[in-house]
Amino acid sequence: MPRINLHQKILFAFLALAFVPLAFLAFYSASNLRQVEEYLRTSATRALDQQAAKALELRALMVADEVALFLRGIEEDLHDLSLIAPTPENYLRFQQQHRRPIWYRGGTNAEPVEVREEIPLYREIAWVAADGRERLRIDDGRVSGELRDLSDPRNTTYLSEDYFLQAARLPAGEVHVTHVTGWHVSKSEQLGAAATPEEAVEGVKYEGVVRFAMPLRDAAGDLQAVLVLSLDHRHLMAFTQHITPTDERFVLFPSYDSGNYAFMFDDEGWIITHPKFWDLRGLDREGRLVPPYTADSSAEDIEQGLIPYNLLHAAFIHPNYPVVARAVLQGRSGVVDVTNVGGSRKIMAYAPIHYAGGVYRESGVFGGITIGAELRQFHQAALETSAFIRAEMTRYMHRSWLLIVFTMIVVFVVAWRLTQGITGPLLRLTEGTRRMARGDLAARVAVSRRDEVGQLAEAFNAMAQELNHRRRRLFDSLAALRRSRTQIIRERNFKRTVLENIETGILTLDEHNRVTSLNDSARRILDLDELSGSVELLECLSAWPELTAALREALPLNPRERWARYVKLERRGRSLTLRLALVPLVLSETLGRILTVEDLTERVTMREHLERMERLASLGRLSAGIAHEIRNPLTGISLMLDDLHDRLLRNPADQVLIQRALQEIERLEGLVNELLTFATTARSTLKPGHLAPVLSDILFLVSKQCERAGVVLEQQIDADLPAFPLDAAKLKQAFLNLLTNAIDAMPGGGRLKVLADLCDGQVRVLIADSGEGIAEDRLSLIFEPFYTSKGEGTGLGLSITHNIISDHGGRIEVKSHPGQGTEFTLWFPLQAEV
Repeated sequence: MPRINLHQKILFAFLALAFVPLAFLAFYSASNLRQVEEYLRTSATRALDQQAAKALELRALMVADEVALFLRGIEEDLHDLSLIAPTPENYLRFQQQHRRPIWYRGGTNAEPVEVREEIPLYREIAWVAADGRERLRIDDGRVSGELRDLSDPRNTTYLSEDYFLQAARLPAGEVHVTHVTGWHVSKSEQLGAAATPEEAVEGVKYEGVVRFAMPLRDAAGDLQAVLVLSLDHRHLMAFTQHITPTDERFVLFPSYDSGNYAFMFDDEGWIITHPKFWDLRGLDREGRLVPPYTADSSAEDIEQGLIPYNLLHAAFIHPNYPVVARAVLQGRSGVVDVTNVGGSRKIMAYAPIHYAGGVYRESGVFGGITIGAELRQFHQAALETSAFIRAEMTRYMHRSWLLIVFTMIVVFVVAWRLTQGITGPLLRLTEGTRRMARGDLAARVAVSRRDEVGQLAEAFNAMAQELNHRRRRLFDSLAALRRSRTQIIRERNFKRTVLENIETGILTLDEHNRVTSLNDSARRILDLDELSGSVELLECLSAWPELTAALREALPLNPRERWARYVKLERRGRSLTLRLALVPLVLSETLGRILTVEDLTERVTMREHLERMERLASLGRLSAGIAHEIRNPLTGISLMLDDLHDRLLRNPADQVLIQRALQEIERLEGLVNELLTFATTARSTLKPGHLAPVLSDILFLVSKQCERAGVVLEQQIDADLPAFPLDAAKLKQAFLNLLTNAIDAMPGGGRLKVLADLCDGQVRVLIADSGEGIAEDRLSLIFEPFYTSKGEGTGLGLSITHNIISDHGGRIEVKSHPGQGTEFTLWFPLQAEV
């Protein structure tokens, strides 16, 4: 029996192992590759459709969140408006400062142009008194001369609005928000001579508003007024009008016929933004809501476009429309298949706009955002992928068959050579493995054979190449990581610098309302020490009971809601006004909040000062008028009484009566003169001068009066006070009023201290007595005209003094305690602020 050597054994084994699997693979591949192809196409199509649906839904969610944030921002604008004095200038400035860009078509139907411009957010701004009558209304950038009684809805712009009545019932700080309100635009009005909405540039545009109304109440809770901001509907339209699910992402005006457009609807199912204006919620010319499009709508109404669209009544067009509306009212988002009125089949993603203001409080949803994609457009990526897979699988089948046939032809020849040279490649492969083990990742094995040994060598080379490639990528990743760390540290330092240098105090809270950090402004405003760890918020602010009382109401609220409160308090003899605000820490699932503290004392004090100056100016004008009107008849009466006195020389008793009447007339004329002095005092003429001589002159005049009253006069006047603009005569009058009042406040004697020095870059004058003092509830009245606590006099002295100091750009501060005396501090800037 012939002996079979190793070469023959390997050759026969190789041929058997090669041909049998190849034959089996040929038949098995033919029967199963088509199944694999179908599975791949189905899986890829499903995955791409799901991905596209999720992307469409995510975009709807993002737009919905933007709208919700936009609506909350309007509420904040309304609160800001409540802090502004209701004057035409202030309201016009407010309207011009609150603008947003819009993008629309201009020109003509034949030659449309693209227009981008910034327009005011609010079409109307109104201040309505408690009786419902408008006292001030800004309409499209102009002060309206037509002021209406809004307590009757028939007097409103759209003949049926009750936003004033609704807002008047709310507590202070709450906001009433209406639905979109505007005149309905019919199909013929929008299209005009155009065939489609995309071509209708010259047609009628929908003009509507959303009213935001807030009551203003006094401390007793009585209604003072209602503030109204009317949001221009064009800004709502801007959120959806330019969205398209195609690769363009944004368009000037969407194509309705394609189905690739977005629209917005409210919590009652009415569409409020849409390329077809006749689909929008609207009123007829009598202020009644136009009925929605239903299966019972007449053919004439449909043709004329008198059919606004309500999703809750649109099941006859497609059953998924009311499903979408109800899902949004339940706060859910998703994707459905629908068919629009034009017959376009499309995929529609929807998302709720979470907002709970005004009429939306019950549902907590303003409405919903939908983004539609035409069905073929939506499946385009999946269809292209499916066609690609089919073509690739077909090409793979062809290549596989060719490879199998070719392999069967050449395998014998190749097997012979491989069996002859199998030992050499194995040795080279072993050597390459050893080199790699020693760290030489560039080691390669040169093998030109195509058998299992060659494949092993190629796998080895591929492994070595991959290891080398991964090592290089690892080095690159480490370098990128170092760069990222540097950028992160730089960004962290930048944010820390900004946080520590802003004037607003910031405290970060965790989900358990514990303070985790605070900036320098918070420590300065609240006089807090550096934190050594997290501290419970109310414990951290224990020294501020007024703030903790307000925060006890706010902390139980939903941590994702915004809250703000103004708190007035007394500290170290000063009245402070602080604004507290709680905002979410981040817009994610992470819980936590930020507490901001702003010191608005100076701003509030300045506002009160300006209001008082305006009140005094009005009173001065009134006083001047009254004084002039009284003075003339007084002169006539006095002359007639003189004449009558001369005629009654033989009646001494009557003469005495007439003399007393003349004395009273002289006293009344003195009062009139003081009124004229208060009302018509010329503005001070300021010239650079020194204050010390002025004070010395006036103190010399009152020194004798102090001796007679048993008052010890203490003087401490710096001789080297810097010069500043002053009117010496007027200042002497002001100081004399203050010194005389101080002496009168010490009928039994006492101490009168007068100090003048330089403090904080200003000249300070201090006049302090040890007299009876002033009750705390009367301190705010002492500078009011005609107020006096002496039981005699006109009560104009301190008012005149206040005016004189104000003319010098200065201010007066008063401290007093009953039984402990009174201290007036006058501050004069070195440069007159007049």
